[in-house]
Amino acid sequence: NSFGTTFMIAAIAAPLTAAIGLVTAYLLTRHNFTGKNAFEFGTMLSFAIPGTVIGVSYILAFNVPPIEITGTGIILVVSFIFRNMPVGVRSGVAAMAQIDKSLDESSMTLGANSFHTFRKIVLPLLRPAILAALVFSFVRSMTAISAVIFLVSAEYDMATSYIIGRVENNDYGLAIAYSTTLIFLMLTVIILLQLIVGKTVTTRRDAAAGVA
Repeated sequence: NSFGTTFMIAAIAAPLTAAIGLVTAYLLTRHNFTGKNAFEFGTMLSFAIPGTVIGVSYILAFNVPPIEITGTGIILVVSFIFRNMPVGVRSGVAAMAQIDKSLDESSMTLGANSFHTFRKIVLPLLRPAILAALVFSFVRSMTAISAVIFLVSAEYDMATSYIIGRVENNDYGLAIAYSTTLIFLMLTVIILLQLIVGKTVTTRRDAAAGVA
């Protein structure tokens, strides 16, 4: 059961992590608002805090009403999203820094709103950042151990905690087989993500005209 649970939670957390990270990066690079620096600093805090501290904090925060999700799969998804989101934010910021703001301005001048501009103009140029965020968040969700140890339950057990349990019981053969299966699964998913997301292909207008 831990294998299916791990894959399901990672498959849910990875796209959400990439989406939230890239939207946050778009806000940080394309908009000015009060508290922008504090907001950007806050998005990076989850990398500075040890995973064990995050795990214990989530238990204390979400073990009582009104948000009582300890022992469910939701708390694992939430943990992975905010734990891995800084990578999506920084990769998005780096990618958007290479995209001229005149593209956004031209789109808005022609009548498009911010959402349409992001979806039609910016997003297609962010494929490398999207792929990096998806791959990192998926692999980290499949192999995370520090915070997960405190958040798993009998119903929602993760692969890493199961492997540690097998090793503690001296069942090394099963632990190695399980780990090998996870490696091949992650490689397969990474290849599929590369095929789905694709690569950004850009050409110079003058070069294309010269060839014509």
